[in-house]
Amino acid sequence: MNTDDHPGDKLLKLLRDNEIDLNVVEGLRLVVAFRKIRNPSDRRILIELAERLAK
Repeated sequence: MNTDDHPGDKLLKLLRDNEIDLNVVEGLRLVVAFRKIRNPSDRRILIELAERLAK
């Protein structure tokens, strides 16, 4: 793997390559995206969207 990759990108590639449950992959993609967001209000929006999708 390229050392310039983001650690989350490496994790997602491993999950895809090993055929992990799609819900797990999508959840981890959400975590990776959340960690990239610096603005607290943007984080809150992402949390609200995730909560709605979980219902």
